[in-house]
Amino acid sequence: NDDDASVTVHYVDGTEEVYVHDERARLVRQVAADGGEQLKAYDEQGRLVAEQDALGAVTEYRYDEVGRLIALIPPDEAPTSYEYRNGFLYKRCRGDAVWIYRRNAEGAVTEAVDPDGQVTHYYYNLRGQLLSLRYPDSSRHRWVWNELGQLIEETLPDGGVRRFSYDALGRRITTQDEFGVVSRQQWDAAGRLILTTSPTGSTRAYSYGAYGQITAERDELGRITRYEYDDDLHLVSRRINPDGTRVQYRYDHARLLLTEIENESGEKYRLDYTPTGLIRQETGFDGRRTAYAYDPNGHLLEKTEFGEQGLSLITHYQRDKAGRLLVKTLPDGIKVRYDYDRLGRLVAVDDGQNHPLAFEYDRQDRLITEHQGWGTLRYAYDACGQLKRLRLPDNSKLDYHYAKGGALSAIDLNGTPLTRHVYQSGREQQRQQGLLLSEYSYDDQGRLLAHAVGHRGASLYRRDYAYSANGNLEHIADSRHGQRTYGYDALDRLIRVRHSRDELPESFAHDPAGNLLMQDRPGPAQIKGNRLLMQGDRHYDYDAFGNLIRERRGHGQTLVTEYRYDCQHRLIGLTRPDGQTATYQYDAFGRRIRKSVDGAVTEFFWQGEHLVAESSATQYRSFLYEPGTFRPLALLDGKGPKKACPFYYQLDHLGTPQELTDYSGEIVWSAQYDAYGKVAAVTLAGEDYLDQPLRFQGQYFDVESGLHYNRHRYYDPRLGRYLTPDPVKLAGGLNQYQYVPNPTGWVDPLGLTSNCPPPNKPGCEVPGASDGVKVDEGEPQLPRLTHGVDPKTLKRTHALMGKTSTKLVELMRDDMRSNGFNSDHPIDVAEHNGTHYILDGHHRASAARQTSTEVTIQLITNIRDHHGTLNTIEEVLESADNVGNDRLEHRRRR
Repeated sequence: NDDDASVTVHYVDGTEEVYVHDERARLVRQVAADGGEQLKAYDEQGRLVAEQDALGAVTEYRYDEVGRLIALIPPDEAPTSYEYRNGFLYKRCRGDAVWIYRRNAEGAVTEAVDPDGQVTHYYYNLRGQLLSLRYPDSSRHRWVWNELGQLIEETLPDGGVRRFSYDALGRRITTQDEFGVVSRQQWDAAGRLILTTSPTGSTRAYSYGAYGQITAERDELGRITRYEYDDDLHLVSRRINPDGTRVQYRYDHARLLLTEIENESGEKYRLDYTPTGLIRQETGFDGRRTAYAYDPNGHLLEKTEFGEQGLSLITHYQRDKAGRLLVKTLPDGIKVRYDYDRLGRLVAVDDGQNHPLAFEYDRQDRLITEHQGWGTLRYAYDACGQLKRLRLPDNSKLDYHYAKGGALSAIDLNGTPLTRHVYQSGREQQRQQGLLLSEYSYDDQGRLLAHAVGHRGASLYRRDYAYSANGNLEHIADSRHGQRTYGYDALDRLIRVRHSRDELPESFAHDPAGNLLMQDRPGPAQIKGNRLLMQGDRHYDYDAFGNLIRERRGHGQTLVTEYRYDCQHRLIGLTRPDGQTATYQYDAFGRRIRKSVDGAVTEFFWQGEHLVAESSATQYRSFLYEPGTFRPLALLDGKGPKKACPFYYQLDHLGTPQELTDYSGEIVWSAQYDAYGKVAAVTLAGEDYLDQPLRFQGQYFDVESGLHYNRHRYYDPRLGRYLTPDPVKLAGGLNQYQYVPNPTGWVDPLGLTSNCPPPNKPGCEVPGASDGVKVDEGEPQLPRLTHGVDPKTLKRTHALMGKTSTKLVELMRDDMRSNGFNSDHPIDVAEHNGTHYILDGHHRASAARQTSTEVTIQLITNIRDHHGTLNTIEEVLESADNVGNDRLEHRRRR
């Protein structure tokens, strides 16, 4: 500590940070390891009144006479103002939107009024614990607490009841769901979860080392995965799989950052960082290298992709003072421009390719209009914020109806019934589609057991499902197509499918890194850096950036299919062996908007990430989905309210179309698939009936290529892998060409990151050193109908330490896997300069990070004694800084 009140922190790697304080020990200047400088100014009362970031953007704060924040003025955005009553926040205003909070004498919110005047009521007991919520639709959510303040019963708005019990140390030991099914947890003397018991009696066990890290996980079949740790860093250094293969991790000892991953095949992925801990360069298992440059605020300015033979692709990013992307200049010189309104909402995107995008919002920041090229989508919402009406590009109107608690009850198309639904505690029990009635049943873990389709009381066809103790699909009994039995290896990868009828069995193998090998193809296979180079008589060539550009097959490899890509690695053209050609075009978000096959053009229209319409000279079709999912619900054939004729999807357990039925229940289309999605047989009701293109969730079948367009990439069901590496790199997994680890239980609707639809396997989160290793390019996201927040964007204001915190996070994580994030309990945050700082909800935010679950937040500013901690925005910022310092000190001690 020098005379000028500056503190310099020297790191082992030679970098340093400087902190300068004024005479009252307030931080006034901070110089980061990369030289970026931040300044802070205070008034005579010591309140933060302005701060300047490393690029000179200034955020101002204004207070009333008693020191409460009354205005927050960010750079380049409309200010937010605050009003108080009796010492508590009463009103928050931003633009034309006003939120009002009425409170009891203790300061707890009793009524929350949104900008549309809808009121949510809160009720408490004498201890201040929340007893119930009454929503604008009059539905209620209730909680019961015991004398120790533990939640013992929860009644959901739809009437479902959950119950919980605890041991003498306050650890949850049983959870009873809405169906009366009980799961159990067992803890050791140190408060660590050691055993979970599912409702079926199967168990998953965990072992720990001396420092509390998980050292082994035994699954429901008795298979053990082991974890070894670096002696000095206590970070996972090796994962040993049940089959003996292993993944190794290495770190920078100075900053504890992951620097190298060695996969099961001995190939290495390397990471290098800036002095501030941002990824500066990454080199993939296949040798592909990507470098990144940032501005002093840590926003990406330049991305350079290095290919083979000295080729490189450079993308530039230009931002405003708030860090929002204004212009992205692509390697080919095309500029993508982004515009925002005064509230910071994305309102226009234009890449100069005659397909501009525009968005409009209501006072609650909900999307109400979406303009794309040749069409428009319009949205309206009910009192609870659920989608009430959707107007499609052809002017067809969809009306959504909900039961108490928010479950979908009906959808009307142009004023007439389209579907009717019956849900019980989040599980669909019945669905009426035209004259057909579907009935669904589930096992104790929420997995689909049976789907029966009937007409006027008579059963037409049925599918039954059976699962192994660890959740893998074992058997399907299909009254239309016979029975199928599935087998897996020690890593839960599919290795065989047996059919009861005359179909040939399917067999698969996997190399140590998880690359799929089709066993029905004679001859050797060659793979390097996860690129498939040869399998049987098929040879594959790649460009300098790892994109498949050529498939050669047949005698002498004379049958050649060629693929062409743009500078963003999107497929823009192909030529088949017979000379047929196809070209593809995309919008600024990378969504395919046009394809031309030998001159025949089809155009596509999107609702966010969902394909909702296609138009060609011969047909117009719309696609509808189960709300909030990629599971198709109905296909509308024909353009306009008078011509749109509905057809209904019948799906399997994964959401893959099995049949398409008309209003009368006749099957007009049906398909049988190989395990990895290739259609083995299609049956049409007649020559004039439509041939629907949807396959696995998020996939569209292209007849001209046999490929499935999968939003960000193209999937080849004949190979069970993608043509191009994952654009999100490590965030999508170690194998960047892999579709999913297991096609009977996983999906990848966006072609980015595979996921296993809930319910997921219970238990602890096991170590994953590469989790969260990703460069944030800072591109605005597609506007969504419902506003979920990525928990990784929330900044902590205190560290989670101790066994109690670990236990709470584990419990919440297990609950989120099964039930998602409970939006009735938003995470309280303070907003500062575009960043959300957590005031209350650190455990839930941590659980959401570990399960990649989006959260809902509630903005709180300057509320006196918010849970006994932070009162002013400067306290929030100081507390957040201290979290980083605490973690740093903790790492030094280790």
